[in-house]
Amino acid sequence: MSVEQTYKWFEKAASIDDLAHYIVPHFSGTEKEDWKGILRHLQHHGMFKNIEEGISTSSILKEKGLFQHIQKEEQYLKKKWQGPDVPIVALPVDERNRRIRLEFGSKSGLAFPDKMFLFLSSDIELSSVSALMTHEYHHVCRLDHMTKEEKDVTLLDTIIMEGLAEYAVYERLGQSQTAEWTNWYTPLQLEVFYEKKIAPHLNIKREHRLFDQLLYGKGYQPKMLGYAVGFNIVKKYLSENKANTADGLSISPETFLKATL
Repeated sequence: MSVEQTYKWFEKAASIDDLAHYIVPHFSGTEKEDWKGILRHLQHHGMFKNIEEGISTSSILKEKGLFQHIQKEEQYLKKKWQGPDVPIVALPVDERNRRIRLEFGSKSGLAFPDKMFLFLSSDIELSSVSALMTHEYHHVCRLDHMTKEEKDVTLLDTIIMEGLAEYAVYERLGQSQTAEWTNWYTPLQLEVFYEKKIAPHLNIKREHRLFDQLLYGKGYQPKMLGYAVGFNIVKKYLSENKANTADGLSISPETFLKATL
């Protein structure tokens, strides 16, 4: 893996649009006219929106040694899970985003089979970076084991992938670094949520109107619904089978689901 020295990008950028020159090449096959859509997609998942704030945060991240820490983390995780080499792009987070502050601890990430983005706040601790790296790189490894095309990925696939990634954080770093939403509901509540809300829609795809509502708990749904249910399913299966998240990389979602039945 290679950790992009993104702080250098900001030294030459007068606007967010200027960053497209560095970001778009990571999306192979993308036409030049698609760059605005890529930036919007990254911002939707937590990338900063104000260039002045981005420049300031990027400078602080460099001063705090975050890029060296990310390099050490990627070496450790790659060896731990025998994972693929992918570029890692660390950028400032949108610190004005209330949902990211409250539900994700002012950090976010986005994983692809061939790259990984980290969105970090200026006051983030190294331990939180380790947690985010663990979560997102587990996604990269899980995606590396999947045979489905992105358009065919279901809600079940996604909640299990999110549950596995956060359980990897719990397994490696303990409860203190695990996302707060893992403690929002009791196992009994999560079982009821699964039966009444998730089970009827396991096979819906990302374009379905209910997908994001159920995954993130939007609208009238319990917050972080799909994430929390997925974590509970994964935790139950791995505990009962004395397995770990390295084993879980190649276990099918349907096999995990049997733990709840």
